[in-house]
Amino acid sequence: MTFDAPGRAEELTELRGLADDIFSATARAVLDVPDTEIAFSPTLWKTLAESGLTLLTTPESDGGSGATQADLAVVIASAAAHAAPVPLAETDLLASWLLRAAGLPVPDAPLTAAYDPALVIDDRRVTASLDRVPWARAADAVVLANDHSVALVSAADLSIEPGAGLARDPRDRIVVDVELPASAIGPAPHRIGREFMLRGALARSIQICGAIEQALELTIEHVGMRRQFGRPLGKFQAVQSLVAESAGAVAMARAATEFAVSRVTEAGFEDERSELAIAVAKAQTSRSAPIVARNAHQAHGAIGFTLDHRLRHFTLRALAWRSEFGGPQHWEHVLGEAALRKSGAGLWNLVTELT
Repeated sequence: MTFDAPGRAEELTELRGLADDIFSATARAVLDVPDTEIAFSPTLWKTLAESGLTLLTTPESDGGSGATQADLAVVIASAAAHAAPVPLAETDLLASWLLRAAGLPVPDAPLTAAYDPALVIDDRRVTASLDRVPWARAADAVVLANDHSVALVSAADLSIEPGAGLARDPRDRIVVDVELPASAIGPAPHRIGREFMLRGALARSIQICGAIEQALELTIEHVGMRRQFGRPLGKFQAVQSLVAESAGAVAMARAATEFAVSRVTEAGFEDERSELAIAVAKAQTSRSAPIVARNAHQAHGAIGFTLDHRLRHFTLRALAWRSEFGGPQHWEHVLGEAALRKSGAGLWNLVTELT
């Protein structure tokens, strides 16, 4: 999946090639290991950091690459298509943004972030108990935020209880009660809750696209090679129908997500049209994921459910990501409210203004 940007198609294609090469070299070997999870890879993270891919949208003045959201989307999609065990989206799209907005330095290390309006940051003391924090056990530090403050907390100051999501990716419980230096706390950005949700939803939409595209590719390969009753599975009309329905679901998810990325790249997350575009993307990818997962496993048969087959790495991740940062019902509600606000001007105006 390569995202469009005016005049940058060739550049983004080359970036996708670089990302694919890096992820293939490291991730491919572990996809066939019959284990329930893929552990964080410090080696892969080091390679990505040396290539300037871990802080892509972070300005050069803050130690990043100063790239666009379209660049980051290309790399995140590639990571998802290889089930790469690294917190790319959490580090750059969430943690780095929060730190920069609060005027805090951005560490050159794997990071994660959590926002909770009930989190206590009182003067210099941070007190929190948070569930399902992505990649907490792999991060060097966690960026914690409420509606007023942002704090950078070292992993050494956290109590981490390992947990896992549907795909066995780290979703850990963290407990913190620590006094930090003044240099580790800063003011929260305006409407932090809204933007944190939008950034996370866009990241998960991109990741779902990468995962279901890979699941579709594996399915096409399988039905083309597997023979039954003297001919390839792909020659049977029922199987062709499964593949066609999956391809349609992938195409809709990709179109919605590419549009959301282009809106954010052009106008930023503050723009109302960006919010609506992300709502469409997250709702559509969340609805495409179970279609592709169901059809892919039906086409593969029993082997697709085993630990020996790599299909599970992509279908389970797509299904897990669909419920994070708002499921389809949440974002459809956002779109419905936007339509009601525009009811006087007409629903068609909402659609045309968005584009």
